[in-house]
Amino acid sequence: MKKSQFNGWKDVFSFTFRQTLKKKGYSVVTAVVSLILLAAVILAVVLTAEPEDNKDAEPSPVQDVYTISEYRADYAMLLAALGKESFAGTAFHEAENRAEAISRASAAGQQKYVLAELRYEDGTFLLEMILPENTEITDREAEELLSAMAECFEYARVGMAGLTQEQAAAVLTPVTSDYGKFGEDRSVGTMIVKMLAPMVFGLVIYMMLIFYGQDASREISVEKTSKLTETLLTSVRPYALITGKVLAVALSAILQFFVWVAFAVAGLFIGDAIAKSMYPGYENAIFKVLDFLRGNFGESAFTPAAIILAALIFMLGFLFYCVLAGMAGSMVSKPEDAAQVQGIFQFPIIISFFACYFGTLLEKEGLITATRFIPFTIPFGMPADLLTGTASIVQGLISLAILAVFTVLVIVLSGRLYEGLILYSGQKLTPKTIFNIVRVKRTQ
Repeated sequence: MKKSQFNGWKDVFSFTFRQTLKKKGYSVVTAVVSLILLAAVILAVVLTAEPEDNKDAEPSPVQDVYTISEYRADYAMLLAALGKESFAGTAFHEAENRAEAISRASAAGQQKYVLAELRYEDGTFLLEMILPENTEITDREAEELLSAMAECFEYARVGMAGLTQEQAAAVLTPVTSDYGKFGEDRSVGTMIVKMLAPMVFGLVIYMMLIFYGQDASREISVEKTSKLTETLLTSVRPYALITGKVLAVALSAILQFFVWVAFAVAGLFIGDAIAKSMYPGYENAIFKVLDFLRGNFGESAFTPAAIILAALIFMLGFLFYCVLAGMAGSMVSKPEDAAQVQGIFQFPIIISFFACYFGTLLEKEGLITATRFIPFTIPFGMPADLLTGTASIVQGLISLAILAVFTVLVIVLSGRLYEGLILYSGQKLTPKTIFNIVRVKRTQ
């Protein structure tokens, strides 16, 4: 392909880009959505803000507990050891039976008390709580105390067997099972992020392509359907025309998207500042997550190289699909044909998104690896894999090169279709026709 075939693409790009930015709809949507995002994020951060000091458990209203059992346990000490601070003001008394407990409570003038009877019955321990009549203690409050006492008795029961505190803790520690590879981080938080990140990034580019892809197709097809093609091709080659127009649409879309991201981030910092002024002890959950990410992933995760490479793949992947949409637009000869050729652009988006989604969801390593080197699926998975350290920088560079090569190939193919289909205007488009147009070599 001669280099002169692309001469003039800068002029086409400059004109189309300026016209896009001047559109009232573009500027209005950009401004309105930006302000909505800014206000929504600020409001969300402020409304969900709560200082750490306000999260302490409220004291239990139960002031006295009469325990009736032959099995002795120091509940006050065990509750303190287990960190059950809400029961710090609750006193525990031992009694022989219910009548004695009620009598002692009445004599002491106690109102907020309960009876806890523990007995061995049918091969198991049964802890029963009895509330006096006309008590102010609710069922929920009694159940909270009952649950805490049952947990304490589990520790006390192990202590009755003559085990030390360390041995008792070892006996009561639950056993969980998991598997992993050497050098792989299997912590729950890390696994959740590695699973959700590709889905989130894939959904973002999926929505961008659905919203903006048709604009690229429309820009390419508008001259053909308005009979201006012949005039245009006397001054600029189809390769330059498609390159300039698609680049302009892609850049305007990416610019709009990053403006929205910038306003959302600004809202996050503004909301955080307002929340901290209201609650001095407040800590932003999003910033906590970012700190966790920086400290719990591989060496290449969230490094400047990974971030830059992920951004390049994200933008080039978006451009690749815009070029694909442009190719669909180059096949339109009549306005009514536009809907029929959209499948060329939309089907790969849907299939690629779900391939990356289910590959991550089902942890299919073979499918995940394959999606990193297929041009249609690279934009949906590779950026997130680079950021989380799942994919290496070398793999990212290979994916970037594959995307670049196929983007140029689709531009060349679109140019040939755009120019060759002029002779078939108004005729039914068939695979044989497309094949004949593509294989014919043209001279300038």
